Amino acid sequence: MTYSSGSTILDDDYNIFVTGNASGTGDNNTANVNTIWGGGTGNKGYGQSGTLSSVSTGVTITATQWASLLNRVSTLANHQGTSITSITNPTVGDTIEAYDALNSNISAVFNNRLDAAANGSDITSGGSVTGTTSWYTQAKTTTTVTFSSSDSARYFFNAGGMIRLSAVRSGSNNSKSSEWNDLASDIGTIAFTNGSTSTIAGTTYSGTDKLGGSGTISSIANNTGYYDLTPGGSEIIIFKQFADSSPYTANYIEIGVSLNSSSNALTFTMTFRDDAADEPAPTYETVGGSELLDQVQGTTGSTTVVRPPSTTYISNTWGTPSISGSISYITS
Repeated sequence: MTYSSGSTILDDDYNIFVTGNASGTGDNNTANVNTIWGGGTGNKGYGQSGTLSSVSTGVTITATQWASLLNRVSTLANHQGTSITSITNPTVGDTIEAYDALNSNISAVFNNRLDAAANGSDITSGGSVTGTTSWYTQAKTTTTVTFSSSDSARYFFNAGGMIRLSAVRSGSNNSKSSEWNDLASDIGTIAFTNGSTSTIAGTTYSGTDKLGGSGTISSIANNTGYYDLTPGGSEIIIFKQFADSSPYTANYIEIGVSLNSSSNALTFTMTFRDDAADEPAPTYETVGGSELLDQVQGTTGSTTVVRPPSTTYISNTWGTPSISGSISYITS
């Protein structure tokens, strides 16, 4: 590439910055602004309209084109929270010369494409799935987050979107129920993102992350996110934590996720599994006048929150995903 400080920018140089190759036909594997701004591919692309046009061989790059390129880089950096070197926009009549900073600026916004300086407003409708059925062995919520298309899902995760899950437990009719309440609080919030290490609203995520809570995690698929799922594949367990108080340490909460074959719907399961032995007679507890062998009482469920990307610097190209869910039990 002939681009170097002090030289006049050529059409080939400009096209590479804009599209990724000198011909202007596009190369998503080379650092450029259109791949990130536009549809891109895989974990590249915010789905924005108004990608920059390439230029023909021998055409002089105008001050307006140069300014459009610099402004686009600045907008990407602002959305991501990426630090770049400031370059003053030229005015009509100026000779457009190369700047060393432009190479590094474009590389920076390309490499940091999965970062986001801020979040949008949470989507909660349909995300609360709870029940009050008493159970012995298992309660399980199944929640599906559906996007209008696979591209909508890509744009959501590429631009800094995430899905957050937490357990719901209340009611303390017996000691086992109380320990389930404690475990639900212990797991905190499980955040599910794109699958690569990225910084979103000041917090670093790696795919599946536990936020808050306490206790000891049994297993967590830290590097598993949207792009690590197989379309139409089997569920992957991304989180598991056991209760921390005897005699209930065999009980656990487990979270799984799967992606449908169209890559536009994520289904999360949260399993409350009671594998602890019931207390033997005559030490079992009496609840409401009935002899119940540590039956789990109260409210059990999960909350799923879709936290979309910020639209301060980019437009919403991911739509409004829907959330729906159900709960099932093994009561014996």
